Amino acid sequence: MRKLTLISTLVLALSATTAVAEDIKVLEKTIDAQNFTRLVLDVPVGEIKVKVTKNHDISLVVELEPDEGWFSSRKDLSDAQISVQENGSALKLKIDLEDDNDVNQNWTVMMPADIAVSLNLGVGSVEIDDLTSDINVDLGVGEVDIDVDTSLFDSIKLDAGVGDTSIKGGKGRYERDQVLVTSSSQLHGKGKKQLDANVGVGDIEVRDNQ
Repeated sequence: MRKLTLISTLVLALSATTAVAEDIKVLEKTIDAQNFTRLVLDVPVGEIKVKVTKNHDISLVVELEPDEGWFSSRKDLSDAQISVQENGSALKLKIDLEDDNDVNQNWTVMMPADIAVSLNLGVGSVEIDDLTSDINVDLGVGEVDIDVDTSLFDSIKLDAGVGDTSIKGGKGRYERDQVLVTSSSQLHGKGKKQLDANVGVGDIEVRDNQ
């Protein structure tokens, strides 16, 4: 009897795992980036990982996963797709979905190092590695981690409404202010690029990778 119970439990667990896997939708897209100088990304909830590639394409992999909260209704992701808009030399991307507030969007972006980025995220996390261009991050709630060569930047400015900011490594004039729960950090260097990151609630850390 115990063996039957155990087998039944395992079958139910495997069935549940399969159901969860089927709820995840993966979108992939490759875009020729030679005519663009800036990438703009709008994400309500999820995570954004930006990494560098040596070719001239922007490669995207986006995992969409519905929030499995108590009050969340089952989401239909069958029609979800990556929306691509061109505005001069700027490339704007987002997910076309009727109701995206209860869907986690996990973006992995492979792109040339010299294209600037503007990332707008409501709730979640941002990771950026090795970009050599202008960087702008606006996050509502969550964490930002950036690894770059800080010598390429004229200024690095970090602001957290409630949370912590830090710049580790790099050369230049470093300033940090902490007032109650508010934190700001700045590094003034001799480069030409700009890095600005803001979070309403959360932490921001920039690390020099040289």
